[in-house]
Amino acid sequence: MIAGRRFGWQQGDIFCVPSWAWHEHANLGASEDACLFSFNDFPVMRALGFWREEAYSDNDGHQPVTA
Repeated sequence: MIAGRRFGWQQGDIFCVPSWAWHEHANLGASEDACLFSFNDFPVMRALGFWREEAYSDNDGHQPVTA
């Protein structure tokens, strides 16, 4: 989920989450494991004073699907 929109992904997919967008990751397949490898630019964002993090507190931490 990125900003209320569900995106399906599979092995080998690459995606980019826009800065400051609510996002969450989930494995909806009951029979297979999912592995998410992620990287970020947190050190640069912290050095420039742009880094922030906030937990989504509504709906038990899950954003509603809007698109």
